[in-house]
Amino acid sequence: MSSGTVTFVDEAKVRETVLQVFDELRSRVAALLPDAEIEHIGSTSTPGALTKGALDICVLVEQRDFPQADRILAEHFARNVGSDRTDSLSSFVDDSKVIPVGVQLVVRGGREDFFVRWRDLLRRSPQVLSAYNELKRRWHGRPHDSYRNAKSVFIEGQLELTRDGWDAG
Repeated sequence: MSSGTVTFVDEAKVRETVLQVFDELRSRVAALLPDAEIEHIGSTSTPGALTKGALDICVLVEQRDFPQADRILAEHFARNVGSDRTDSLSSFVDDSKVIPVGVQLVVRGGREDFFVRWRDLLRRSPQVLSAYNELKRRWHGRPHDSYRNAKSVFIEGQLELTRDGWDAG
């Protein structure tokens, strides 16, 4: 996990740079994994979100393709040693870009396949986005590790509400 404090900026301040890097990496990953679905996730994918300014990408593959996709991505990206690694999730980083990049390799329909659903919830629900931004404001300048824990609890709670039929719109 990261140490230090967490700081946030408005997504609009980094949007152009993020989109340029995403387009470049989407093409690169698509060439490596032509059957994968490649999605821009994280706060920089949501207009109006507060963000740390990093680009997060979700690469979705079928379970049968996961081991090979993991090997291929590991040849081109560094493993994110601060993240969990399971039989349906591998995390990578790319520090060679002008912004930090995280790549989440996920099995489509697997237990960690929530990144796109979370992005879509933030995009369609001003209330959830506002609450998420407020959580970030409370953690601005505070320890990163503790923020990650608070963020995880918040996201899990919001996704559980929508899974139970609560309409966040």
